[in-house]
Amino acid sequence: MFFLPNAQPDVLDKKRFSFEIELEMNEKIPSPKTVLSYDLGSSFSLYSDVVSYFKSLSTSSGRVLYHEYGKTYEGRPLINLVISSEENIKNIDAIKHKHMQILQETESDQSHLKGQPIFTSFSYNIHGNEASSTEAAMQVAYRMAAAQDEETKEVLKNSIIIMYICINPDGRDRYVYWYKSMKRLKRPSMEPQDIEHMENWPGGRTNHYWFDINRDWVWQVHPEAKGLSHEYQKWLPQVHVDYHEQGYNNNYFTAPGTTPRNQLLPDSYERWSEVFGDANTVQFDKYQINYFTRDRFDFFYPGYGSSYPSVMGAIGMLTEQGGGSAGGRIVQTDDGFHLTLRQRIFDHYTTSIATIKTAVLHREKLLQYSKNALNPANSKSKIKAYFFSDRDVHSNDLVNVLIRNGIKLEQALNDFQISAALDYRSGRISKKVFSKGTYIVTTRQPKHLLINTIMERNLAIEDSVMYDMSTWSAPLAYNLNAYSTMDAFTVETKSIIQEINFKGLVINNEAQYAYVIDWSQRNAPQALAQLWAREYNVRSAFEPFIMGDKPFTAGSLIVLIGRNLHHKDRIDLEIKEIAQNAGVEIIGFNTGRVMTGMDLANGRNVPIKQPKVALLVEPPFSIYTAGQIYFYSIGKRVCQLIVLKLPHFSKVVLQNLEVL
Repeated sequence: MFFLPNAQPDVLDKKRFSFEIELEMNEKIPSPKTVLSYDLGSSFSLYSDVVSYFKSLSTSSGRVLYHEYGKTYEGRPLINLVISSEENIKNIDAIKHKHMQILQETESDQSHLKGQPIFTSFSYNIHGNEASSTEAAMQVAYRMAAAQDEETKEVLKNSIIIMYICINPDGRDRYVYWYKSMKRLKRPSMEPQDIEHMENWPGGRTNHYWFDINRDWVWQVHPEAKGLSHEYQKWLPQVHVDYHEQGYNNNYFTAPGTTPRNQLLPDSYERWSEVFGDANTVQFDKYQINYFTRDRFDFFYPGYGSSYPSVMGAIGMLTEQGGGSAGGRIVQTDDGFHLTLRQRIFDHYTTSIATIKTAVLHREKLLQYSKNALNPANSKSKIKAYFFSDRDVHSNDLVNVLIRNGIKLEQALNDFQISAALDYRSGRISKKVFSKGTYIVTTRQPKHLLINTIMERNLAIEDSVMYDMSTWSAPLAYNLNAYSTMDAFTVETKSIIQEINFKGLVINNEAQYAYVIDWSQRNAPQALAQLWAREYNVRSAFEPFIMGDKPFTAGSLIVLIGRNLHHKDRIDLEIKEIAQNAGVEIIGFNTGRVMTGMDLANGRNVPIKQPKVALLVEPPFSIYTAGQIYFYSIGKRVCQLIVLKLPHFSKVVLQNLEVL
């Protein structure tokens, strides 16, 4: 009796959660069910099947462009769709070019906005185990591609819709493969404590290296965020919504959010977020979908998918559907409600369509909002420029972040003076002479909102309670000697337009005695790992020393040729390869005698052996902390790392390790 059809929980409920079945659809356009062979909500879709559907949709419809903007660590394509009228799609390059021109013009005349489509974008499934939004994206794309009603045609004529259908495919597939292996084949379990709802560590939230991509929009450390931001900047939409899920006992969250807010944003941002939130709640009221606003979720940190668009001139917003990894196909909430995957898809579908329509309704005003937001004359900050040294270890890291975000960066060609410069380390304002080579970021450019948000020493904050991230001043985060000023200044500069990636260099590549790598270099640990991998004997300097006019820090790596005679015939070539691969400067010396400090072969400069290192994972250890170590060690190729599950840890294992 337990498994009889009438005992099955209804995981679809097509009657209540139907997708606008009254619309006439173009029969030549494939629906998700046509390609997937099942109704949305009856199963989670593998990413390869999702990609197949969108390729099929693009091939079948002149309204849809399919584009791949990158690949994940595991080789899955990162894709976005562009959806509009067939006429707009044919002229998409010209429309995009004009769009970017309009946004960067500073005049207030709105006549040139007439006839210009609104750009609206969506980022789905950035947390892999919040999987319902990619399912919803398929239905949203199908509806916009196939619907034949006049309203849809008018919407498409007046809008360009950009859909990032799954930001984190690696995490999504990790979750979906797990769920498919754990799910009940006959009757889905509604019990939250059942194994079907208890995802294994590390779960699918993060990417391959266990990193939360929804903290990486600004910094772009990982390919998912790097490709996403690069593609996002090609479109610069007026409206962007980032799609998420939360615990299954929570009702749907939609804009507006709560405090703290980025005080640099235009004052009208809050009003516009309410306009879109109201459009969502009108639909939820109609379908008796429970929701809440103005609580829990703030958009203060600029690295979220809801806040990064805002500092790029858009109305950036967040939605959070109840469900998450524990939602499965159906789960019973704490008030006895049966929350289904089908409803989660329906809810995200509903807000996506409401957002598209609302954006078109306010098209010209939203275009004007973006123009005003990107106009530096409207900046609330009095800071005119930021300065940081080109000689600090991590200077190039910040340079590259700025370049990746489309920020104009300059470098001084001469020494210059600022009469009132704020020192980031001391907090004092004083006269300061800057040397030639200093990096300069002026705020008189369209990205001023992002610049001030990530570069200010102390960003104004109205509330001490926030979702998580509370401080990130980029110069301080990278430990740079940095300053800002509110005064005008003059100095001859050159533009820096490309990322700086040191190619590596060997000075005196046919040394007689030793090669030395200064440990203060950014990539010195990678060079050490490569020396170990090639079985070189390496020493570490006990204290700083000077050879010629070159100072070296304590810890600098010393490769004595006399202790590496097994490499004698190829050492010059291998040292050059290591310098290029690791991106470091290696200096060769013909003598071991130093001017100041200990001679290179001094016994206090001890040999350093490659340690046996293990990382202990699984609860109670944080996946994020483990991910940082995992990525730095393995992803950056700094050291070999054994990853141990906690149940497998024992004294025997510990005896074979040197670092845990």
